[in-house]
Amino acid sequence: MKQINTIAIVGGGKLIKKFIVEIRSADYTIGVDRGAYWLILNRVIPDIAIGDFDSVTAREAQLIKKKSKLVVVYPKNKNETDMGLAVEHAIGLHPKEMTFYGAAGDRLDHTMANIHLLEQLDDQSIAGVIRDESNEVRIIHSQVTIKKDARFQYVSILSATETVEVTLIGFVYDLSHAIIHRGQTIGISNEIREDEATIEIHSGKALVIRSRD
Repeated sequence: MKQINTIAIVGGGKLIKKFIVEIRSADYTIGVDRGAYWLILNRVIPDIAIGDFDSVTAREAQLIKKKSKLVVVYPKNKNETDMGLAVEHAIGLHPKEMTFYGAAGDRLDHTMANIHLLEQLDDQSIAGVIRDESNEVRIIHSQVTIKKDARFQYVSILSATETVEVTLIGFVYDLSHAIIHRGQTIGISNEIREDEATIEIHSGKALVIRSRD
């Protein structure tokens, strides 16, 4: 079996067709519940479809079973969410990076749970990002350089731990060894000044959200 470096996990939240090219470029694709049906409708064959499939009709479920390379069906009454089960499977493949699509939607509880899954990936030294039409969400614990992107004007930094010590260089509002406590909003709606900017984490972990206007 070839090395799987990148995994696309596609849930049933808000999805747009422009992500299809990115999803196809991944080494491995997981369709989560209705996300598997969306992939098939857009001519992407999931390497595996995972879930209880309570968000699809019987006809749609049959199509998922017919078209997916592998299908794992779980009971509706379970401790984990379908997305959580998909991440558990993906971690076992030892990738370097996972990208979540359709992980944010109208259900705030599921959206928050999926953001917490990023912490689980970070603990496993796997880079994870949630991407939708308006936002990118990731957790960082070291130094990263990010390029200015016309799609995402704002960069917000929140503490994913009790506190995070952060230095920001190249932003409209730079910081030097600033301590941000969990629950504080000081890091919201910053912007990159030039072509790129640097976020350096000295201690703790930061939730970095890039957003459209």
